[in-house]
This record gives sequence, C-alpha cells and structure tokens, in this order.
Amino acid sequence: MTITGRCMRNSALLACLLLLLSLPQASAGEKVTVKLPTGQTTACDVLKMSKDGVGLRPSGGTEQLVPLERLSVKEVSECYKQATLPQTAAARFELGDYFFKKHLFSEAEQELAAAVKLDEKLRAKAEAMMIAIVAMKEMDKPKANKDEKDNDKPVKIVRVGEDGKVMELTSANDGDDEDFEKKFSRRERPARTPAQMKEFLDKRMEELKTIGGTWRLIETKHYYCFSNVPEAKHKIIAQWNEGLYDRLCQVLKHKEGDKLWNNKMPIYYFERYGQFQRFAAEIDKSPGAAYSGGYFAAEGRDVHICIPFMTERFNSEKRADRMARNTLHHECTHAFLQLTGEDVQLNRWLHEGLAQFIEFWYDRENNPDMRENNPERKERATYIQQLLAKNYLPTWEKMKNRPMSGMDIEGYAFAWTKLEFLYRNFDNQKLPQMIKLIKSGKSEDEAMQQAFGFPVQKLEEGYRIWVKANAKNGFKFE
Repeated sequence: MTITGRCMRNSALLACLLLLLSLPQASAGEKVTVKLPTGQTTACDVLKMSKDGVGLRPSGGTEQLVPLERLSVKEVSECYKQATLPQTAAARFELGDYFFKKHLFSEAEQELAAAVKLDEKLRAKAEAMMIAIVAMKEMDKPKANKDEKDNDKPVKIVRVGEDGKVMELTSANDGDDEDFEKKFSRRERPARTPAQMKEFLDKRMEELKTIGGTWRLIETKHYYCFSNVPEAKHKIIAQWNEGLYDRLCQVLKHKEGDKLWNNKMPIYYFERYGQFQRFAAEIDKSPGAAYSGGYFAAEGRDVHICIPFMTERFNSEKRADRMARNTLHHECTHAFLQLTGEDVQLNRWLHEGLAQFIEFWYDRENNPDMRENNPERKERATYIQQLLAKNYLPTWEKMKNRPMSGMDIEGYAFAWTKLEFLYRNFDNQKLPQMIKLIKSGKSEDEAMQQAFGFPVQKLEEGYRIWVKANAKNGFKFE
C-alpha cells in the first residue's frame, strides 16, 4: 500500500505554546567553557545571543561576537541557557528557526513561543514548525523491534492544515529527494465483484465499530461514505464527495466510463482524531499514517481516503470542517489525477500544482467571507512576491520535479502558479489534453507543446511575464 497524507494541525500545540511561555529562563551569571575561534578553550561570560552569534567575554578579556556556526551544538545549547536574548519577535523567531535546523528542539520551542508572545502574527509559522518538531521527534525514536520492516516506517507526506505551512516531513537520515513514484503503487488489483464488495463493506463496518462512535454508511454514485459524525453532517459530507467528483471531471475532462479507481472509492470521516489514529494503525495497517492529518492510500486502482475532523482539537466547528474539506479536496485530486485514464508517472509540479489549485478554488467558494484569505494560498503568493523582489525566478526545467519535500515551499508555490497560468490563460481544454497526451506515452514537453500550440520555451516566457504581473496583487483572480 502506498500512502500520501496531510499533516495534522495539532491544536494541542496551542497549549504547548502557552506552557512554554510560562517557563522561566535560566538566570545569567554562570560561565560557559567554549572553544573560541582563536583555538583557545576558556570559561566565558555569556552576554547575548542572536542568529548572528553569541556575545562572549573571556575571563579578563573583552567581549567578542562568536558566530553560532563556530560553536558546537552542545556549546550553543549551553550558551543559550545563560544569554540575554533578542527583544524583537522577528529575532526570536529567527533564533528558533536556527535551533530547529540544528535539531535543538527544546530551544527551538522556547524561542518560537517567545516570538508568538511578542507578535501574534507569527503564530501560524511558529505552530507549523512546532508540528514539524513533534513529528521529527516521533520519527527519530528508536524502533522497538530491530526487524521492523521498512513499510512500517512513518509515512513521509504530512500536510499542515488551517493557518499553517504545507510540509512534508522526513526523518533526519532520509534527505528530501524521495521517490515520488512510490507514492502511487501500480500493482494491479482486480475490481471486486458485487458479492465481494458487500462482504468487504460488511466486514469494514464491523471493524469500524471497534474504534468508537456510531458509524453510518451512505452509498453515492461514485463513493462509499463512512463516518461517525452526527447524522445531519454525515449527509452533508456525502454530498461533498460527489460535488468534488463533478469538479474534477470538469477540470480534467474525465468522462463517465473512463478508467479511474476500481469499484466505488471508500472515504472515511472520523469525528475525533484518536479514532482516525486507531483506524490507521489497527485496521488500515498503516501506523505511520496515524501521524498525518488525513491521507490517500492506493494499491493500483484500489484506493481509499481517510479524513479526520479533529473536533476535539479545534475551538471552532467551522474551522474543523474547513480543514477536513480542504484535506478531502487535496487528497482526492491526487487520486483522481493519477488514476484517470492510464496510470503513469507524472511530474511532481503537476500533482501538487493541481491539488493546490482545486483545494484553493473550493475553499474560496465555500468560505466567501474569507475570499482570498486561505492561509496556505496567501503564503504561496507572499513567497513568490518575496522571490521576485530579489529578481529570482527559477526555470521550469529546474522546478519540474519540485516540490521535493513538504518543506520545499518554493516548489509548492511555483507548482501552484504554473498550474494557474496554464489553466487561466488558455482554453480550459488544453490542460486535460496535455495530461491525456502524457498518459498516452508522450514526454511532458511534447505533450505541452502539442496541447497548447506553442513551444515550451515560449510558454515559459509568457509565464514569467504573467507571474510578475499577477504577483503584484497577490494573484487575486475573479
């Protein structure tokens, strides 16, 4: 089974942040023994610390600023306990970011919490990093069983939801260049017969009862919708599924009867996050997915999607619903794009570009009071604006297989804007035509040129002009 997933936005982190804010700082005055750039190892008074370095005063000497990179991780940690820290939110956040990258997680948590206390606007970024810290700590835990199989490792794809960054976390030893193809297993599994499907559904309903809640099943034209949410909401979410199916058919020009997933796809909605975790670990046999915030799993064309509402983790039912719906739109787009027509490799920008495109489109429609204020969409737009301000715009070739990981915000931002450009500036038949040509065996460049009627170089030149013009207003389209 292969799984793509979405990182939970752990509202318990709010409590964690508040706790960290209340922790006392270590008192200054003690000396720390460090190795100075001169090569001398001596006891020093620690005066101040920022991302630029540590202000140290050797016994009997004068103050000097020692860059953090010149100190060992242990020395940095010891200095942190004694130093006078920056007074601005941005400086505290930058220091927390440094600690995060060095895997000094407790120090990172302290600084991120301090930054949020000074500037509430940093909460989304701080919480996103806190989520990463929680997940990376979990992934770094030693295995209980030395013979544990590789496919029991936590999944790598985790997406932050409401108000946070989009991330994909990997263990410290993995690196970012994961094999994207492995997310979509091509092992053929035959469709179930009606009798086999009834047996599966009956068995699954009994299994679901073991994880808590009152479970219901609604069969629609293309899905089996399982949920243990209240009855009124159960009927609404069953309608979400078919509405999304129609939208994806519209965008991808998928016709009834074209190849897609086998049978009707099960979608599971969980009222509480703990129930979602139990399902992933005990029933789906995917313990790593229990750390995500929702996922799409596939064995060939046998697929299903799991969506937690996490009502116990949000102070607003509306926010919980919004996150669940956005997760559905993102994960179902991956499933639909990969399996409509032939099941062939697609470049990463296309997968993530379309998933974001659909997610943001739906979110805007269903939250008219928010307009363009989807936090992830806003972050993408801001990131592009910042890069363009530095006269930086990477080539399509360079970005073809980006994002390389969930931490690759640049990759996500360019994948989204490239998809927006191709969909909004041409006949909307062109994009699905390009996808069908790729699935017929053509390279992406060949398919793009044939579908859009211009050499790829010319299309890219047009994109560069378009992205600069639209970045000025934050990519706000009518």
